[in-house]
Amino acid sequence: MHENSGEVAELVRSCWLEIIGKIDVRSLRLKTSYSAYLVFKLQEGCKELQKAIASVRFVKEIGEGSADEGYGVFIDTMACDAGERGRFPHCRSDGWMEIKLGEFFNNLGDDGEVEMRLIEKNNPKWKTGLVVLKLKILCNNAYKRAVTKGNQK
Repeated sequence: MHENSGEVAELVRSCWLEIIGKIDVRSLRLKTSYSAYLVFKLQEGCKELQKAIASVRFVKEIGEGSADEGYGVFIDTMACDAGERGRFPHCRSDGWMEIKLGEFFNNLGDDGEVEMRLIEKNNPKWKTGLVVLKLKILCNNAYKRAVTKGNQK
């Protein structure tokens, strides 16, 4: 989905949340560190989207029983408890929210596909109100330059 195309994916009503994206690392720069992000908005009245599990890993390294491994990320920060640990989203200048799902290193480009995931299957309550613009991958050096440039006066 392209940012300017107007195409988005909307979670209307579901008991479980699973967003998966994959990319073949042969299309990426070698010997480079990357981060994967989810770009999203929450609609007014969103429900049961407090916390999810995020992971970024090479598909060939996914072992049996490791499908739900990852770390906690907060989607709806208004509904989380004080003191909870995990990654929090930040608001971009265009009004969309962005949260880091994880990082990976593309060494020689021969590791196959990288999978980016955001899942929440443990809370059986109906989830609503998530609008996803895209999953994006950035070279970590490029992201640091963009943040530094944006913070300069």
